[in-house]
Amino acid sequence: MKNLWTVIKKELRRFFTDKRMLTALIIPGVIIFILYTIMGDVMKKAQEGKDHEYVLRIENKPDDPRFNIENFLDFEKVTYLDETPADYKMMLEEKKLDLYVVYDVDFLAKYAANDPENPPVVTFHYNASSIPSMNVYQAYSVILNNILQTYVATPVDYSTQGDLGTTIIMGMLPFLLITFLFTGAMAVAPESIAGEKERGTIATLLVTPVKRSTLAIGKIIALSIVAMVSATSSFLGVMLSLPKMVGAEFNFSNFGVGTYLALFSVLISTIFVFIVLISLLSAFAKSIKEANSLSAPLMMVIMASSIGTMFGSAAKNNALYLIPVFNSVNTLLSIFGGEFMAIPFVLTVVSNIIFGAAGVYLLTLMFNSEKVMFRK
Repeated sequence: MKNLWTVIKKELRRFFTDKRMLTALIIPGVIIFILYTIMGDVMKKAQEGKDHEYVLRIENKPDDPRFNIENFLDFEKVTYLDETPADYKMMLEEKKLDLYVVYDVDFLAKYAANDPENPPVVTFHYNASSIPSMNVYQAYSVILNNILQTYVATPVDYSTQGDLGTTIIMGMLPFLLITFLFTGAMAVAPESIAGEKERGTIATLLVTPVKRSTLAIGKIIALSIVAMVSATSSFLGVMLSLPKMVGAEFNFSNFGVGTYLALFSVLISTIFVFIVLISLLSAFAKSIKEANSLSAPLMMVIMASSIGTMFGSAAKNNALYLIPVFNSVNTLLSIFGGEFMAIPFVLTVVSNIIFGAAGVYLLTLMFNSEKVMFRK
């Protein structure tokens, strides 16, 4: 145990005392935050200028000039339906209708009476997963608030996938997390093993009175910690910039402690798999450059498996959660989607640990092979 801790401290000290390496670990998150924030502004401006024809239906509009709100809506193309569609709910769900406003039949009388027990009501039917629908709903309600002093607004959301922010988070975060975990692993693993071979210090390390298995485990643990720091930096960059990208405030306070623990467990077991995979390639490679070249095809495969489920739903077949990476993506999908599946979660974490342990054993065998470690 003492030798293992020595190996871990050696690796951590090398990474965290090297200013260039430490900067390389943290700077991706800063760059992502800046780029995503700029991208959000561009997307917002592009969306605002989009040539969209807004479709509205106003029911029981009071016969009063104050309620000619259409004169104040800052949209180039707005169509008002003359009749109430019989299937307005379906039209809202299918985004063929942007806003359906219903005033009380006796709205003006109630408003004039100013009776707190019987206030006038305006019902807003909209689709929160549609940007145009959200735009016109917010614009109309703000104008109405400026006109009226007391009334009750009743919003009715017809989105089938939750609001726009939730949809984007559920679809993008698993892919982004997996990508950041892998790039974090690629940033440190080749330097630790292939770098030692390239500098010629691997021979000195292997002749020390420390078991090769201890060396392998120590490097894997230290590299996992360092890679997690890099991935956390990138993840925070995305999380802080997402509100800017989608124009909404996100609140994860509704996630319980158990949800965060589950998320943490999946991330740790996944980074363990990535570190092991890249360490094996680094042990086989003769240089950092070769190790990165060997890791590139693996990155393509991992990104492809993440993109494949980007906007889908989590797999229902439990056997699929025995497949590394694919299981992590699907488990993250279910967690962010608010549907925690106990059996797939357990299968994901356990299978990742078993796969990683098998990789550590194989890395130990490679450390014991002079032919592999000193390959010319």
